[in-house]
Amino acid sequence: MKKQGRNFIILAAVLAVLTAGYFLLVRYNENREEQESDQVDGEVLVEMDRDDILRFSYVYEGETYVFEKTEVTVDPSESNDQEGEQSDSVSAEPTVESRWVYTADPSLNLMQSRINSMAGKFTRIIAKQTITDVTDLSQYGLEEPCNVVHCETAQGTYTYNVGDYNSVGSVYYICEPDSNTVYAVTTSFRTGMDYSLEELLEEETVDTDTPAEE
Repeated sequence: MKKQGRNFIILAAVLAVLTAGYFLLVRYNENREEQESDQVDGEVLVEMDRDDILRFSYVYEGETYVFEKTEVTVDPSESNDQEGEQSDSVSAEPTVESRWVYTADPSLNLMQSRINSMAGKFTRIIAKQTITDVTDLSQYGLEEPCNVVHCETAQGTYTYNVGDYNSVGSVYYICEPDSNTVYAVTTSFRTGMDYSLEELLEEETVDTDTPAEE
């Protein structure tokens, strides 16, 4: 039984390493997309700080996901208690942190790094091409958009319909609601808004502290 216990701990450790590596790779790709977006020349449609974003939403497979920034008080002593590191001589003060919540169910434990990366897609939106006086939005997939992205700040709101992908220019077409001006933007803006809710949840950690039977 001891051998089985050791094998379980080894497997759990390997799984933890593979999971961490996967999310590091995802984060690397997301950061690279953001950097590529920042280097694009064109008309700046939106430019803001990520910290200014209060709420944003997008549509995935017909369902609208809305995320809102909220402030939570974190008590370090509770974290230390869980980890068995509570010290009687050191009393850390509670801190206030900003976290994203899913408005339909604020109790869900979201992957904050990925939500932050998604919000970052709104910080700088650049049109590589601007097409004015469009009479037929269906030519750009905007008559029935595949996505509608929305962002709110204290200064204002931004909403864009997302249409077809142009493989030649590697761009997606977007436009504001009730507008006949179409913009061609980099693919990183669209691909950052295609996660299901399940893909945005933190995975449950494997408890390796359970003693093995002898």
